[in-house]
Amino acid sequence: MKYLFFLLVCFQVVTSFALPGDTTQMPFNASFVPKDAFVFYVIGDWGRKGKGNQRPVAEAMNKCAGMVAPEFIMSTGDNFYTFGVKSTKDKLWKKSYEDVYNGANISKTPWYPVLGNHDHYGNQQAEIDYSKVNTRWHMPADHYAETVTAKNGTGITFVFTNSEPLVHLSAEANKSQWTWMDSVLKQSSSTWKLVVGHHPVYSSNPMHGDSPPLQEQLKPMLEKYGVQAYFCGHDHDLQHQQPKGSPVDYFVSGAGSELRPSAAYEHTLFAKSKAGFALVAITKDKMLVFFIDKDGNVIYRYERDRKL
Repeated sequence: MKYLFFLLVCFQVVTSFALPGDTTQMPFNASFVPKDAFVFYVIGDWGRKGKGNQRPVAEAMNKCAGMVAPEFIMSTGDNFYTFGVKSTKDKLWKKSYEDVYNGANISKTPWYPVLGNHDHYGNQQAEIDYSKVNTRWHMPADHYAETVTAKNGTGITFVFTNSEPLVHLSAEANKSQWTWMDSVLKQSSSTWKLVVGHHPVYSSNPMHGDSPPLQEQLKPMLEKYGVQAYFCGHDHDLQHQQPKGSPVDYFVSGAGSELRPSAAYEHTLFAKSKAGFALVAITKDKMLVFFIDKDGNVIYRYERDRKL
């Protein structure tokens, strides 16, 4: 009861102030996105054979892609429930992926995924090897980085992590991944640096919530190298968290299928238990993030400069 009371009090405090994002609900429209923006979608916790809101969210993505096509779709993990996939020939590839995200506007869009805890229950290597079976699925390793130059001339570095061991094993046991991540971010000269994982650094959801190991090891690294945002899933809702004084935005996009009740606390700018995904648009100077629900409505809009 004390914990519930705390959540209610925090929610009241957060919503009593004007937030930097717009929570006015409206149908998504192409005019919301600058024409020269680099666009990608973010979805997590989705692989349920089309059930539990998965198919309606996929249809909303396809509808939005007809207006503003993404360069790729970022998956924040838990790609296949409940125990990952057994092999590259597992029937779940067809039932939970190919037969669901097959709308005309997204059927050829590349996917850039990370592994979630449920993917770790299965054959992790099979998700990597599937890149050779279907080139639409781009996962060269369990952690990897990609740097792109957008048509507007902006350089963007994406760092895709394997957060399951980062959260559950010691820093020493993960030394190679931490060293790799530090090196990639240090060497990157991109205007925008974005990091992706499955587990949240900050989350107000009562189910999983914050990840202290990531707060201890990852947060300082993000701030040191000027990373603007961290995207994740794990908690089954849509969230935007920003600790006071931090230049990093933390987004949870884990509402790709099954939902769980959401909540808010002192870092929360937005949190809602509603099925949907994120649309991210990047220009030379700004990043816009839209949370779009399964009905195609924008339920949250946020804009930030390259540097806060």
